[in-house]
Amino acid sequence: MALELAVVICTYERPEPLARALGSLFVQRVPPGLRPTIVVADNSDGGSAEAVVQRLRAESPFEIIYVQAHPANISVARNAGIAASASPAFAFIDDDQEARDGWLEAVAEGLAAHPHDIFLGRVGAVFEDPSKATDAMRNLFSRELDGPAGLDLFAMGPQKTPGITLATNNSVFRRAATITGAKPFDPAFGQAGGEDLDLFCRLQARGVRFGWLPEARVLEYVPARRCEAGYLNRRFYAGGQAYAAAVARSSRNPALARWTLRIKAAAQAVLLACAAPAYILRGRAARADYAFRWAGVLGKLSFGALYPIYREDDAARAKAA
Repeated sequence: MALELAVVICTYERPEPLARALGSLFVQRVPPGLRPTIVVADNSDGGSAEAVVQRLRAESPFEIIYVQAHPANISVARNAGIAASASPAFAFIDDDQEARDGWLEAVAEGLAAHPHDIFLGRVGAVFEDPSKATDAMRNLFSRELDGPAGLDLFAMGPQKTPGITLATNNSVFRRAATITGAKPFDPAFGQAGGEDLDLFCRLQARGVRFGWLPEARVLEYVPARRCEAGYLNRRFYAGGQAYAAAVARSSRNPALARWTLRIKAAAQAVLLACAAPAYILRGRAARADYAFRWAGVLGKLSFGALYPIYREDDAARAKAA
């Protein structure tokens, strides 16, 4: 019996990147025993992705399921995308990503060869303006890890996998082991980001296993406006907030865990302050990364509500258009 796999793409007002993402799936070689479908979850108020899906449907070797997801909130879109199909396995790629050659084969091989419940693959960043990219930006928009297929990954705790944050961009789920309820992704994180890390922390606390799939590769296209210092400072701040909230709520004592994270962040702030001269002397890129690290620490220290970076980014994109 063939294994059914739904590839979910959540999208918001990005018709050209969405078309590129879909095209990268159309040319994938389908391994024996796998039956893929594509789900497009359109999170825009006007249903802007529907015309793209209708135009490209005839080119697709796979069934495409189109679903509108309202209101505009990434958690709402993710929940609608996985609810649109009953496939026992599903994957996420983002609408600004492109699946590389062999991606579908690597996904099928991972599901067959390893016992993990969720898999994460490589993400390579392609910058519209490479001259603006710093080390912190490359780490933010990519996911690289030196490890074999099946390496265990951890979202939080003493074993947390260093150097990467577990996220849904280029991920594969076994439905039965991971999804309970109609809204696994919490809409409270839907405007701030971190909805995927929040789910992963809760699943890790439940005993769900995460594995590395290095041969499942995607490229992520990063527009120049996402390399602007103001946007990135806000994004790192929102990321610090979301990380602290996700880890704390998955702990046995959320209040104690949140205060522990604040104390650790305060210690990080002291170390950052001491390191300021070294960063200043290393040039523009180092100074920018230093500011981003401060923003992340301040997010972990925060007492405020989650910063709505997604809503702000959507408004900026609409204004630019």
